[in-house]
Amino acid sequence: MKTLTSLFKLTPLLFLLTTLPSCTKINSTNPCDLTEKKEIEVGIKATIHILDKNKDPIANQQVRLSIYKKPCGAASKGVFEFSGPTNALGIRETTSVFYNLRNGDDEVWVDVYAVNLGNGSAQADSAYGIYKYGDFIPGITKEVHIYIYRNF
Repeated sequence: MKTLTSLFKLTPLLFLLTTLPSCTKINSTNPCDLTEKKEIEVGIKATIHILDKNKDPIANQQVRLSIYKKPCGAASKGVFEFSGPTNALGIRETTSVFYNLRNGDDEVWVDVYAVNLGNGSAQADSAYGIYKYGDFIPGITKEVHIYIYRNF
């Protein structure tokens, strides 16, 4: 009987010890803890369009681009580099790139630069796209289009 009484006294203590660790996420000071999601594998493929001010394609324009992941609260990683000239339609495409996302604030960046486009303006020579966890559908590669226009 004494053992049974001791067990009943320990029950509240055991309850507290098992439930308190699950509350630490709520009281966490790390904002990324509040946006955790189910891990998904996502794919992205970029098509870059280089056009003049009349929206005519610019063929053989050298393009450099990077696709990378910016996890919530961490440095960029998983950098994939692509470079080469645009085709006759002013287009440069990448292959598909895949990442695992685990947080609603995880981002995938596509950062594009048209080398020596001709007007010297960094804003006109480059562009980027930012895509978050919610922009992706698991199992489907997201195809994005990024446009850079020459001012003349």
